[in-house]
Amino acid sequence: MTAVEHWLDGPGSAFARRAMIRRADVAAEWIIDLGDSALPISSVTLRLPPNFPDRPCQLFVDRSYFLKVPHIEHDGRVCLGLHAVPGDHAAPVAAVCRAIETFKDKLLTPASDPAWCEQQFHDERASYWAQACSTQDARGYRRPVAGNTLGELGNLPSGAQGQMVAYVSQNENRKAARLQIATFRDTSPRDLATRHGWASGTEVHGQALFVSLPAGELWTPQTWPTGFSELEALVARSTGGALSLPDWLTKVGGFHIPRPREPGKKRSKAQRFCNRPTLHRPVVVFVGVGSTVFGYQLFASEAMCGCAPRIEPVPVKRIDADWALARDQELATLHARRAKRVLLLGAGSLGSPLAVAIARAGIGTLDIVDKEIFDTENVARHHLGMRARDRWKADELAAQLCADVPGLAVVPHHEDAVVWCRNNCRPDQYDLIIECTAESKVRNFMSHHRRELFGDTPIIHAWLEPLCSAGHVVLTQPDVPWPEEDPADDLVNASDLSANDTRIALPGCNSGFHPYGVADVTLVAAFAAERVLSVVDDPRHPATVWSWVRSSGFFDRLGFDVLRTHIVPTSSSAADSATCTRSLADILRPHD
Repeated sequence: MTAVEHWLDGPGSAFARRAMIRRADVAAEWIIDLGDSALPISSVTLRLPPNFPDRPCQLFVDRSYFLKVPHIEHDGRVCLGLHAVPGDHAAPVAAVCRAIETFKDKLLTPASDPAWCEQQFHDERASYWAQACSTQDARGYRRPVAGNTLGELGNLPSGAQGQMVAYVSQNENRKAARLQIATFRDTSPRDLATRHGWASGTEVHGQALFVSLPAGELWTPQTWPTGFSELEALVARSTGGALSLPDWLTKVGGFHIPRPREPGKKRSKAQRFCNRPTLHRPVVVFVGVGSTVFGYQLFASEAMCGCAPRIEPVPVKRIDADWALARDQELATLHARRAKRVLLLGAGSLGSPLAVAIARAGIGTLDIVDKEIFDTENVARHHLGMRARDRWKADELAAQLCADVPGLAVVPHHEDAVVWCRNNCRPDQYDLIIECTAESKVRNFMSHHRRELFGDTPIIHAWLEPLCSAGHVVLTQPDVPWPEEDPADDLVNASDLSANDTRIALPGCNSGFHPYGVADVTLVAAFAAERVLSVVDDPRHPATVWSWVRSSGFFDRLGFDVLRTHIVPTSSSAADSATCTRSLADILRPHD
């Protein structure tokens, strides 16, 4: 930093003037004259942070350039993506010069081209909009818009009409909602808020309208609607003239759309103040530009006021499944998964993280069957935690998934898997059945009654070997079913630990457990989830055994001999593992 000070306070004083420091996070500051009248900005403020050059220098301009010149933030900060490089410690003056030259060459020089500026604003439209919405209203009072505006806004036609609900905190002094939510399909915004735990405060209902920006139009500060008439024109263009914003507002109620004021006639005092903040029904026009959505909150004029509704820009967060689960990428896959119905038998240490993984991957319908109550000794290796103590695993897992994953229909059943399947399953009721009970009797039952209860539905059996030494995902198909005599130990497993009781005994009837933790089971759950999803996406996948296996180093450290199969990889490290894929038909062939 000293070298920079010597330069700017010495030879550089011809173009740099030291400024008074008013901030604790600034070590030194200069105003730099750029010396080029052709540039749109004549000077820039250079600030050195206390930890310069570990952090790069910062450039600021007058904040009036915000929304006029690209890459200028609302506080005047120049955003150029500058980063410190290893050579900056040896040459801090060069680091400052690099920043100034980057500012001139990559921003100021091209900024003389209006088309370049417009494209830059459009390309980073979400950032500029969010900052514009957060700035203080020039009229001197805080904008009476909701603190957060959320919407199910994926894959909507232009002109779609929906419902809104807003929640105002009981102790809220200003007349603005804490949160407002919009939905456009069959889902009620109130039900959505309740599902995700957002329904808190005084409830106010309203209306929403969605339009898509016409193709070829840019969304920039120069094209954003700033008044009601401009928003009205945008709605008309976006719907091909099929929808009139004034007519829609009159239809939804609560709005008086005045006739244009006569030329030269002044507004009355009532007209000037009729749009002061009061608690209104939420009415928002959403504008979709690609994957990003922007919002305008409308405020009704007082009756007889004679002025148009006031509009205020609001930042919008999408909460639809297309965005939350896929960010609008590979939507064909996501939509296909949302049509799938999956049955999960067993919500233990493997079944619970597997349920979370496939739910977040977009499965549409999930039934969870588990007979057990969650207890505290399961916290170390189960997806649930202490809050679920003494509650049904299936119920708690389903409730969590319902609250966390949009669009998922999940139903819990706390019952024995065999009993539940016998009483409820019918052929082709599900697109996939996943058995994670790790119980041989359940696998045997499903094999014996497959045609009767499950039809041609693919069935996956997944389990852990003792000590989490291996995990297996076995896909069975109607042409290669799971044998009625369970072959897991003899033909699938990687090792045989039966000669040494590795269970920790508990003072109960035939009770005990194999010690392993969440890190161990997470490895297998992720492995299993990938294979399960591959079957969801391709139900005709041939019957296969996928295995994740610890290395020989893991078994060596156990301190006793273990019978191992050829799928155990050789390594001196106990932390190593490997995966393998085998044909189920080939494995079962000796049983033919």
